[in-house]
Amino acid sequence: MKHGLTDAMIEQVTGLFGALGDGSRLRILRTLLDAKEPQSQGAVAEATGLSQANASKHLACLVRVGLVAREPEGNTVYFSPILPLVANICNLVCGHVTDRVKKSYRALR
Repeated sequence: MKHGLTDAMIEQVTGLFGALGDGSRLRILRTLLDAKEPQSQGAVAEATGLSQANASKHLACLVRVGLVAREPEGNTVYFSPILPLVANICNLVCGHVTDRVKKSYRALR
């Protein structure tokens, strides 16, 4: 089956999945998805329990791979998830994980 993935596209997809492979970044995405409005770096750090420097590093990665938008406003920068992409990815993966857990549970009964 041919998917049309070029080597350049594979590199981009690798970066995207690499960004999603870190628990801190997933917690940041959850925080941004749950928020009703864009969040400052400080608010993200507080909500996730990360240091300011660590939150900054992870947010930069998420912006770089195109999962999060960065919006400067005066002296503050606000971050928001790229919708519907991030919500769709999270729903798809979480649905898969939920199905696997249910199957494992049923197998143990």
